[in-house]
Amino acid sequence: MWAAFGAVVVIASWRLDRLENLHINPWSAPGLTPGVVGLLMILLAAALALQARRSPAEAAGDSEAGGIDVAARNDVAAGNGVTGVTGVTGGPELPEAADEADLTRTLIATVICVLFAGVSLGHGLPFVVEGAAFILVFVAVFSWAQWRAEGRVGRGLISTLVIALASSGLISWLFESVFLVRLP
Repeated sequence: MWAAFGAVVVIASWRLDRLENLHINPWSAPGLTPGVVGLLMILLAAALALQARRSPAEAAGDSEAGGIDVAARNDVAAGNGVTGVTGVTGGPELPEAADEADLTRTLIATVICVLFAGVSLGHGLPFVVEGAAFILVFVAVFSWAQWRAEGRVGRGLISTLVIALASSGLISWLFESVFLVRLP
């Protein structure tokens, strides 16, 4: 799905007017950045596909060689009453339940992103405030169960707020000062 979307982005960016009639520098053509992002999406989708095709034995060998040991992380999380897939209390999950949980998380992420980009952004508050609120809500929604299980909800919220404010300020500065794009 990500590779297909990346291909659509690459094709659409290739078809954009390059503004040659205005003697625009080729490095600042409107489709350049989206095209690069589309290519990166294709490459990262390919990397995810390759990773998904690896056998469990290969993944276990990598974790013993210093990689991330997902099974051990999930066991630790399960010992704290949190599963590694959904972050809800309970025991190990069946594959069907994991797929359902993944779909639920994807839908929640989609709703939050659409509300931010399609509804709230540009309708009142400055981007810095909107961006910080988006980052705070997004991280809190997906980290809340883990924070609660570890007994650090307050610390998690405060650190996420600091990260959200810093990230939003940096993004705003980058777009307005480097890319010369006025944000809403």
